[in-house]
Amino acid sequence: MQRALWLIVSLSVYSSLQAATNWDTITTTYQSYNPSTGNFDLTQSITYLLPNSSKFGPGPYPVFIYAPATYETYTDPLAMEFVAGMAERGFLSATVQYNNNESVQACSNYTPRAQGIFDVHRSTSAAGVLCSLSHANCSKGIVTSGVSQGGFMGVLAANYNPNVKAVYALSMSDYAQNIEFSYPCVDKPNTVIPANRLTIVNGVADPIFGGQQPLENVSGYTCSAGSTQCWSPDGNGAGWYIVQNSQNKNGIAGHCYFLDITGTNPNTCRGLGDPNWLPPADYNWSLGPNLDWLATFGTHRNFSANGQ
Repeated sequence: MQRALWLIVSLSVYSSLQAATNWDTITTTYQSYNPSTGNFDLTQSITYLLPNSSKFGPGPYPVFIYAPATYETYTDPLAMEFVAGMAERGFLSATVQYNNNESVQACSNYTPRAQGIFDVHRSTSAAGVLCSLSHANCSKGIVTSGVSQGGFMGVLAANYNPNVKAVYALSMSDYAQNIEFSYPCVDKPNTVIPANRLTIVNGVADPIFGGQQPLENVSGYTCSAGSTQCWSPDGNGAGWYIVQNSQNKNGIAGHCYFLDITGTNPNTCRGLGDPNWLPPADYNWSLGPNLDWLATFGTHRNFSANGQ
């Protein structure tokens, strides 16, 4: 019998860049997984941005898909930070609504939700709808990112769509230490995304998905105990990173290490974007370098000069 993971991530991030305020967003719909029926018949929204055609040409463009965390609104400022960042890198860039408003989490919940978003065989999946757009060319590649439950969606994406070329996941692993529950569906033997096309960044003080071994189980890369970063030996920049408490402004790299947390709980996920994560920060764990890596379809990373 599976146990429940009560993971409530209510994100209200306000980027200092206000990245998406000058963009014209477009909204459409798709058919997501519906837990009430067990079918893919839940109408949900997709919001997307097109790249600047004067810089990237008229398209069609490769596609980026962001999957929000549990209870995260799919168009909140954090989501739009990712979306605007990838549009600025030449991608038709989308964020998807899905059934992320349940506290019960297990592989049996995660896998149909990921299929609902990425299923290549269904024209009404989020990927199917996006790839049918005249401005999209998914044969050029799909890349994806997400936080917490959204990170699970990303890691599972290639299981349902061979066009998924690279994944940047945040705050996730195969083991929830707060309830002692495992997620074998995201272990490397059970996922299609190659290890050298997957980057995961976690906080050292994450009380839910923290720990080196659970991270390595998903990543596929193993380094010596106590390592803070571990990269693909082929040098393409895939791998994992564990943010240390001293590296963010809050001083506690918890489940929401990427935020400048308001209040006393570093895992409430409410606050401003951490200045060492938001652009123009260029550490290996910062947003910008990881979006740059995604934009190369996971083939190249410019490593931080100071090793962070």
